[in-house]
Amino acid sequence: MLKRIVSLLAAIMIFSVSAFGPVSADEKGKVIFINMSSTGLENMLSINAIEDRIQKEGYIGLMNIKGDQGNDAERGLASMGATGRATVGEVDEKISASFVNPDDREKKIFESATGKKAEAIINTEINVSVNENIEKGEFESTLGMLGQVMNENNLTTAVLGNADLYSEDGEISLKNRAIGFLAMDNYGRVDAGNVDDINKEDLSMPYGVSTDYAKLKKETDKLYKENDALFVDLGDTYRLDEYKPNLNEDSYAKMRAKVYSRINGYLEHVFNMAGENDTIYIVSAFPSNLDYINKKRLSPVIKFGGEGTSKGVLTSATTRRDGIVANIDIGVDILNEFGLSNEMMLGRSLSEVNMDNNVEYLTSEYSKITSAALIRAGVVNGFVGVVSASWVIGLIAVLMSKRIPEKYRDGLFKLLKELIKLGIIMPLSFLLAPLLGLNTPVGMSIGVIAVALVIYAISRFAFKDDDIAQMGAVAAVTIAVIAIDSVFGTYLMKNNIMSYDAMVGARYYGIGNEYEGVTIGSAVFAFAALLNYKRIPKWAVAVLSLVILITSAHPAMGANVGGAISESIAYLLFVMLIFNIRIDWKKVIVLGVAAAAVVCVFAYFDLSSGSPSHLGLFVQQIMLNGPSEIVLTFTRKIQMNVQLAQTSVWVNILLVGIAIIAALIFKPTKHFKIIAHKYPFIFKGFVASMVGCIVTLFVNDSGIVAASTASIYILIPIMVITINMLFEKESKNA
Repeated sequence: MLKRIVSLLAAIMIFSVSAFGPVSADEKGKVIFINMSSTGLENMLSINAIEDRIQKEGYIGLMNIKGDQGNDAERGLASMGATGRATVGEVDEKISASFVNPDDREKKIFESATGKKAEAIINTEINVSVNENIEKGEFESTLGMLGQVMNENNLTTAVLGNADLYSEDGEISLKNRAIGFLAMDNYGRVDAGNVDDINKEDLSMPYGVSTDYAKLKKETDKLYKENDALFVDLGDTYRLDEYKPNLNEDSYAKMRAKVYSRINGYLEHVFNMAGENDTIYIVSAFPSNLDYINKKRLSPVIKFGGEGTSKGVLTSATTRRDGIVANIDIGVDILNEFGLSNEMMLGRSLSEVNMDNNVEYLTSEYSKITSAALIRAGVVNGFVGVVSASWVIGLIAVLMSKRIPEKYRDGLFKLLKELIKLGIIMPLSFLLAPLLGLNTPVGMSIGVIAVALVIYAISRFAFKDDDIAQMGAVAAVTIAVIAIDSVFGTYLMKNNIMSYDAMVGARYYGIGNEYEGVTIGSAVFAFAALLNYKRIPKWAVAVLSLVILITSAHPAMGANVGGAISESIAYLLFVMLIFNIRIDWKKVIVLGVAAAAVVCVFAYFDLSSGSPSHLGLFVQQIMLNGPSEIVLTFTRKIQMNVQLAQTSVWVNILLVGIAIIAALIFKPTKHFKIIAHKYPFIFKGFVASMVGCIVTLFVNDSGIVAASTASIYILIPIMVITINMLFEKESKNA
């Protein structure tokens, strides 16, 4: 009886271990990664093997291609396998990525340079790229982390193919084996593969060379069987794109059809070969040259699992946007397929969003993103130009009012006031325009203008000649929309022209730097205007400020670290001022402690979520790399602000604003003292917002942008109040 009980318990234990224990790599399947560089989404989906399968199953996405110190396929592939966005060393004009199947001499040189044993494939200039990231890289990324983690867990990688270019005499003019950056370990080694001998002469193809697809299929079968992850570069797509300027439209179309037909045959072979637990990625590491020029700077990613999986789009915690992923997510997701991870890698594994109309959805999203990118600079520059010019003209008119003929004076100042007030209306117009669902450049531009005119007409009709009430109401609606949008996933923030761009990749979700300033300025001015008209009690300002702070700083909503710091200081200072609390050094310390406490609280929530945002990732990097990460991060912020000060149009608003305040300090006489006496709450709002502007300059990597947008809600009311006081003075004198 005892033996039976022991046997039963043993069987239960064995079952438990097998059911709930670690799954082996064989059981989880293998990974096949196929790079079709320089291929757009539409062209990739036109390949029959992909088109047929994507109709039934598979997940598609658009990938941000951003590297470190520039954007290209080499940096993109290196970033996929590295700890973060990466750069690669410039080796030689004939070498883009120096991976080779080494001979004995190359092995000895490599081993002497790295102190490590050479493998089947090596990067002969690995130290150049490693040092480039350490010495010049903005992110100081560690290369080859994907391959390193796999090797440390007894999993092997293999690379097959190249994107070499050839001269007319058939010699290699540019070695391009950047696919190796994705599969290599920290020392530039890949376990197996063939990057040297996979092409053949074919005078009907670009550069007179083609991938040898018969050989490619044969070696794919062999490397697939012997390794856990296989990385393949179908170099013909890259060569076709580079050779395109040498072709007319008809010959290019014929050559492309031939390339895609051969690729189609290879993909069908891979699909038939792969096991039911295998994962297949088909990716374009970089867009075509034409797409890049036309602002179509996201590359397609397709992920196929086993048979019977669903269909939809890809996303990740990096982007939190359906259909959009980052190149740094790819390596993390490949490791995740083997049940592995690495804390140093900043990317996040891909998530799958089921969607029957995935192709139509992604195409529509790409159209909106591209259209916004095409008009963003022109529209935003126009907005900044109009705001800056109206301020300058308004200041000149105020200072020279006595010299303006009386018969023109009233009309001129009334017109100037309305023009100046548009600066407060436009951020709300940009924010609401995406609700119209327009996705063409012309439609988006007209939509912004139309919404602005509607907002102006409604606010003007509702408040007639009460300028402060009109501006305060627009500011109140603006901050209300921002808060509500943050709670419901920041759809308006992600899709408006004045906000961030998924192709730039500085931010994908939450409240962007432009609207961080708006959040500070519009909230404080709205509260000041409401207090001016006795519409809310003072305690309500404290409560509402806390609500806005939570929505704009919480990792699951606005997720803006710089905003959390600058808002907490600006809001708390405003509350102190309206309650007539005397500001001394002790109160300044309280403000600093409050900001630190806010950051700590939201960092805790962020890390506890399991899917950290910018703040959580920053804290994780400090934990991994020590306090030096703080210095590195703030150095990067300062460098970015210095760059923006030299290149960004937003700096014009800041400079004009400083000039206006400086001018009004001296003339009209005691001007700010009069404003403070007549509009005490408005003036206290100016002080709090100004402090918020200064703080955000130091804590945000685009502080100049945030400070500029915040200053709109300081300078415009000051200008309008100044003009009104000028009218009042003239009326009394009359």
